[in-house]
Amino acid sequence: MDDDIERRALLLHLGDVLEACACLMKCAPRFNTVGEAVAQEESLVSFSILRMVDAETTPYEFAKRAASAFFLWPKALLEEELNRPLLANLVQHDLFIGHQSGWDSYVSELRQQVSWFGEGLDTVPEPDLEASAATWPPAAD
Repeated sequence: MDDDIERRALLLHLGDVLEACACLMKCAPRFNTVGEAVAQEESLVSFSILRMVDAETTPYEFAKRAASAFFLWPKALLEEELNRPLLANLVQHDLFIGHQSGWDSYVSELRQQVSWFGEGLDTVPEPDLEASAATWPPAAD
């Protein structure tokens, strides 16, 4: 496939993710989880990524993780040499950690547009519960 077409597909995907975040955040106060929001809010049905992430993720956590997963994409997509592993690794680590089946679905769907997406990555890592426990509760300022 042509590099320009693949970059365009990834840029359009990024736009879809941003739109999903914006729409989810508009209704976030009414729902405890992304799964609840998708099941009850018709406006979210078209965003497949919301059905792929862990359904127990809160809307705010999804938005936070999506921002972290995709913040480098605009700059990376403009680089002369595309860093393919970086694009996929950020999303896998920040949005799908501990959720292999969601990652597999995500990669399968994105590969319909970008055949190489996610190639060469290991399985999704499990969350580091010890590190999370070490930072909880957050220190008071």
